[in-house]
Amino acid sequence: MNFKEKISIFYTDLTTTEKRICANILKNPKIITEHSIVEAGNLCNTSKSAMLRFAKKLEYSGYSEFKYAINEYYSSQKDYPKKINDNTLASQIILNFKKTVDQLANLNLDDKLKELSELIDTYQYVKALGIGNSSFCANQLVYSLYSYDKFFDAVTDDVQFSYLKNCLNENYLLIIFSVSGSPTTYLELLKEAKKKNAYVVLITMNNETQLAKYSNMTFYLPSTISYLQDKKILKQFDNRTTLHFFSEVISYYYGFYIENKKA
Repeated sequence: MNFKEKISIFYTDLTTTEKRICANILKNPKIITEHSIVEAGNLCNTSKSAMLRFAKKLEYSGYSEFKYAINEYYSSQKDYPKKINDNTLASQIILNFKKTVDQLANLNLDDKLKELSELIDTYQYVKALGIGNSSFCANQLVYSLYSYDKFFDAVTDDVQFSYLKNCLNENYLLIIFSVSGSPTTYLELLKEAKKKNAYVVLITMNNETQLAKYSNMTFYLPSTISYLQDKKILKQFDNRTTLHFFSEVISYYYGFYIENKKA
């Protein structure tokens, strides 16, 4: 996973200071590639420790690996990042989301989506899981499937997670929406699911997440890695938009599965 993909995935977890560091690096990567951690901290108007925390937030082992990743990413580009040449801000935003949808369309997911549709139909207990903003994606799947007379629940807070972990068995299908595939949030639940033979479907942008080894089926979706940036702000496109969109794709596949089953 390259540097910009990591920022895209972990952006919502960054502090205000870390977002400022991020904006400075995206504007001028040489801050990192040509300077020590102390010098880079000074150029970003922050400290050595803040730079190191930022690197580790992106799951790099330290500043050296972080520096290497940035250098590797930008050396593979013809030029340093440029703004989209377009007439309006609205067009820039829409074009960036379009790029992500185009990448999603090019993935070969047909067989897995058909299999997931059958799983949703056959399992006794189906739960859609999401924490924070990802809860909207989980709820979207629940509401979308109401149209096909499929009723199940969204699990969206820590209390529900605790109770769910206690009652898991082989009759449960868990569909997890998580941009970063956070082990802090889901690892214990997935370990319990594996022990109890529950079926786990993970939908994430992080193809390095350790949760994948505890999942029965994993969808790796493209992350929206472009940014809108001026002198004052850095605005990262929210990857949960893609998760929300993908929940609708699942519901359409389920609808076609049910129609074919009735035919």
